Amino acid sequence: MPSDGGIDLLLRFVPDRLVTYRVTTETEASVRWEGDESGKPAAFRGGAIGNRVEVTFEQRLDRVSDNGHAMLKITILALKYLGRSRETVVLDFDSSRDRNRESPLSQLVGTSYEVEMTSKGAVLSVAGLATIRDSIQGSSPEHQTALRLISDKEIRDRHEVPALTASEGKIVRPGETWSNVTIMSFGRMGAKAYERLYSLDRVEADGGGRVAHVTMKGIPSSAAAKQLHEGQTDTVPAGMFDNVDTYEGQFEFDLDTGCIDTYVERFNTEWVAVDQAAVQDGADRPAAVRMNRTQLYRLERIP
Repeated sequence: MPSDGGIDLLLRFVPDRLVTYRVTTETEASVRWEGDESGKPAAFRGGAIGNRVEVTFEQRLDRVSDNGHAMLKITILALKYLGRSRETVVLDFDSSRDRNRESPLSQLVGTSYEVEMTSKGAVLSVAGLATIRDSIQGSSPEHQTALRLISDKEIRDRHEVPALTASEGKIVRPGETWSNVTIMSFGRMGAKAYERLYSLDRVEADGGGRVAHVTMKGIPSSAAAKQLHEGQTDTVPAGMFDNVDTYEGQFEFDLDTGCIDTYVERFNTEWVAVDQAAVQDGADRPAAVRMNRTQLYRLERIP
């Protein structure tokens, strides 16, 4: 820790040290009709779809590459997956259940792969998955879900640490802020760019060590909005829906061990379209369509 009170947020990869983490991700999209039912189209179908995934894994430093990056061996210890479509559970898997042992998803438990990672939490490469990917080829939802969970993109999203990568080259002090930009895609509703603002709130003693507490606030990025808008074609016309969103998170980092304690991001966006003609006519309950999209990412170290 620099003598002036600033800190450099760096991961420390120690030989022979095993660190266990659990990553939980949740995604849900919903649509519902509100107000006068007489105006609801016959083909309208409301409800929610989404999934919740829990991956518990063990991380160990395998070696250090020639350029100084850590080559980490990741071993999946446990897995849960719950997928819903409207009121129906379409896939429910828990690796601790005996009845799930024959599922293709169970083959992921005990699987190891390699991640090349910088001390700032950026994933540079993923390797070692060709054999397991070949073994779980298939067209069933279980096969496709298993393959998606070990895709390069999914692994990068699981292991990368945006709060650290955004602080590249910075010494930060309590009260200071750093940022990066991320893109959220919403299908036909388009996509939006958000600037994630990370603030170091405080550094405090916790159980004999020092823990950095960081908060995150996501705001629409005006710098990226114009370029993003120009690249969108098949989207809902602007102005049809009112939109409100919230994007926030927390990050706790053990400065003495160089390990993440927790990293959380929560995102919610809501679109509402109201029948303006009914409003002008003074209707008590004008028809409206309300759509929501929520996302959660939570990384926590398991003692």
